Amino acid sequence: MYTDYRIEHYRQKLEEAIRKNEKVVIFEDPESGRFVQFAIEAEAGEVIVDIPVEQMTETIYQWLSPHMEPAMDSRGNLISLQKNIKAEHLQYAAEFTDWIFTKIYQLPENHKVTDQMFT
Repeated sequence: MYTDYRIEHYRQKLEEAIRKNEKVVIFEDPESGRFVQFAIEAEAGEVIVDIPVEQMTETIYQWLSPHMEPAMDSRGNLISLQKNIKAEHLQYAAEFTDWIFTKIYQLPENHKVTDQMFT
């Protein structure tokens, strides 16, 4: 699966999730287990990229942290890095997702992606 196809796939799935009022979309590379998840806020017109700490090495955290905001639990512990994106910018959300997979997770250009969508 190549870049243009993956980006279009991400955009279409995010659009579908908003239309169906789904709450979560997860894109995953089945070979590595790496994933990018989204919280869908259809009423607010946003999608939220959410990368849990369990997905991050120190290097990945260093690379992502300038581009995303920390999300903390009630005790102040870091649980994920997040980025809010307006629904009218789903192309950007799709490109950002592919950037995470190829530049941050350093997956090969032809990596495969599966998706899950649920409420």
